[in-house]
Amino acid sequence: ADQQVSLDDQLAEMVALREEGKIAGIGISTASLAQVEHAIAEAGIVCVQNAFSLLDQKDADVLELCHERGIAYTPFFPLGSAFPNSPKVTANPAVQAVAERLGVRPAQIGLAWLLRHRDNILLIPGTSRVAHLEQNLAAGEIVLSDEDIAELEGATA
Repeated sequence: ADQQVSLDDQLAEMVALREEGKIAGIGISTASLAQVEHAIAEAGIVCVQNAFSLLDQKDADVLELCHERGIAYTPFFPLGSAFPNSPKVTANPAVQAVAERLGVRPAQIGLAWLLRHRDNILLIPGTSRVAHLEQNLAAGEIVLSDEDIAELEGATA
């Protein structure tokens, strides 16, 4: 059966591990705004990992809170996912158009947008190919103009 452990119990255990020197910082994942606020107050978290991408910004309030508090934010599914109803960033026409104009891959545009969106975003896009890893790393060098950003963000409206 599924075991449910309260957030308070989880945070208390993580704080104890941090105080013992077994971990350096505490992060939480798949957390609501209220849970993140609570975790900040109770445990002084340093990272939040939630779903977020150019096309899925439902978690923008959590990202903003983390940005304001200097807490790292790691978006999972930064390019969408294989789950139903999850939009694929690389299939978006605006993303494809900007990628073609800049001579890069659509995935790189999705990652570059995230890196420019907020300076507290840390990316850990998954890949099983060295070539994709190299492309992911190169996304950090892509310079998106204000016009590129407007075009990309217009695709989400």
